[in-house]
Amino acid sequence: MNLEENKQIVRNYFQRMNEKRFSQAVELLSDDLVWWIIGRTKVSGKNDKRTVQLGFKLLHRTFSDFHFILHDFTAEENRVSLTAESKGRHSNGKLYNNHYHFLFTIENGKIQSAKEYLDTEHAIWIEQPETESIT
Repeated sequence: MNLEENKQIVRNYFQRMNEKRFSQAVELLSDDLVWWIIGRTKVSGKNDKRTVQLGFKLLHRTFSDFHFILHDFTAEENRVSLTAESKGRHSNGKLYNNHYHFLFTIENGKIQSAKEYLDTEHAIWIEQPETESIT
């Protein structure tokens, strides 16, 4: 596949996720996918295809109007680099707006691997209950 086709696979994946077409999004993931997420959060580390699928479904259940906004794409060989952000309102009322760098590897028209870098402090904060401030 050429560079533009590889970038389009990534665009299609996020478009399907944003539209909650999960089964169609999963079709773009390799069966032996490895999706690595930075940090020490409960989703950090290496995740397989099934875990990724369940994780994104959970995001859409936990957040209202959760979506990704795609920014810059760069492609070289079989890799696609993407900067993006996400927005959504958590069920606890907090507004989630995180920023990402993804590095995808594409093989045979599917996402073979992903490395996901994000603000893990923000990801942890969104899950914490609001605390009363002392004045």
